[in-house]
Amino acid sequence: MTCDSIRPLLEAHADGELDLVRQLEVEAHLAACPACAAAASALAARRAALRGALPRFPAPEALRGRVLSGLGAVTPAPAAKVVRFPVWTPAALAAALAAAALLGFSWGSHRSRSDARFAEAFGDHARSLQAGHLVDVVSTDQHTVKPWFMGKLDFSPPVLDLASSGFPLAGGRLERIDGRAAAALVFHRRLHVVNLLIWPADAGRATTREERANGFNAASWSQGGLNFLAVSEIPMADLETFAAAYRAQAR
Repeated sequence: MTCDSIRPLLEAHADGELDLVRQLEVEAHLAACPACAAAASALAARRAALRGALPRFPAPEALRGRVLSGLGAVTPAPAAKVVRFPVWTPAALAAALAAAALLGFSWGSHRSRSDARFAEAFGDHARSLQAGHLVDVVSTDQHTVKPWFMGKLDFSPPVLDLASSGFPLAGGRLERIDGRAAAALVFHRRLHVVNLLIWPADAGRATTREERANGFNAASWSQGGLNFLAVSEIPMADLETFAAAYRAQAR
């Protein structure tokens, strides 16, 4: 199965609605495709966030007793201590539910967008490791890489050489993330690659956050009106060192 045929099935796969044959096909594809596996992980994280954010209201004892009685169950004996709940008017209850739902949706939507960014970044990184996809401009000179982006992007990405911190610049390429064009700076860490995606924060600031998926580590932050998302297979401690070094020089 291809990625295009797998993506529409991820929702049904997460809900356990696929037949056994299709379920096994999807799981086999996810095990071999980091990009689709990252999308599935983002979907699971979004569902978990929504489940945690949406409000829950316990049923009153009287209602619970009537339901159990109607099911043929024995109504439990009343507790020794009677807890009295405040009486809600329909208007007050509706307002409270609307506020809680709005708060939960807002938080869940922000988290879901962040999850989607990480899923895109993991997919971009996996594709970049394929032959011929890593860089569009090959250079260890930041004064060569930075002008290459002129006319190709509507912003100027800060291009830094972090060789003194153990992350020499290798070049750059164009990418897309969060629905818009982005710069991808490529650094090396010994035999490994670090991709740093950069795009304007005008549509929403990236939170300072770390994620792990399918053997990759990623870290995001916002600085100077731009969003940054670094992803690599190096240990998270090394990626944190990279992010700290970049942020310090970018000030």
